[in-house]
Amino acid sequence: MNDNFINEYFGIGIQNGKTPENLGVLWRSAQNLGATFIFTIGNRYAKQACDTHDAVKAIPYFHYDTFEAFFENLPKGARLVGVELDDKASDLETFEHPRRCVYLLGAEDHGLSKKVMAKCHHLVKFKSIKSLNVAVAGTIIMYDRNLPKPRS
Repeated sequence: MNDNFINEYFGIGIQNGKTPENLGVLWRSAQNLGATFIFTIGNRYAKQACDTHDAVKAIPYFHYDTFEAFFENLPKGARLVGVELDDKASDLETFEHPRRCVYLLGAEDHGLSKKVMAKCHHLVKFKSIKSLNVAVAGTIIMYDRNLPKPRS
């Protein structure tokens, strides 16, 4: 019998993504790096040409019109991890990824709002002189999750 409080899983998505191409690249990376599901909040996009592996058909895709609807539907026992360049965020290099979590990225030009960051169980950032493309940032987070590091 599966026990969602023991098994590891993660989902990743974007709130109000700026371009559909970024979403397609993130989906492709998510499929390759072991995401259980992908999602969008706000802006919704159809299949993307840059999703050459057709990740949207290979792993579950969810869409939420608002952050509140998304937050109400977090999987039971999952931790929300916001990815944001913020002083309160933990450094990715020392961050212990939760066993069950959902990674949330904000749009490149606005990031995550203070209201959204306040709802996150964890905030994480990595060293970068300036902000990165959202799909690249998400890929770095997922790559780091796959490293042999302790889980919380």
